[in-house]
Amino acid sequence: MLLFYSLPMVKKIKGEYFLNRTETIEYLMSAYHLKWCNTKWVDGLVIISSEDMKGVRSRIKVPAYKSKKSSTVRFRKKELDYEFLRRLG
Repeated sequence: MLLFYSLPMVKKIKGEYFLNRTETIEYLMSAYHLKWCNTKWVDGLVIISSEDMKGVRSRIKVPAYKSKKSSTVRFRKKELDYEFLRRLG
């Protein structure tokens, strides 16, 4: 099980954590020990590309969310973990 360290900007909405793009990259780099990680908009989804310490590259597509009161796009931590754990096997 992965631990999640609460960052000051992370939003918790109805019991779920939502991270902005910068927080997402920082979280994934730390939690999954990545060499690098970046994001890119494609067809209404965000592609997260990364490479782990063994040199294995991966790409996942995740939806982005925006609340009515903010222009900041956020990602569900639960979806990020699901996709990365699925890739790890």
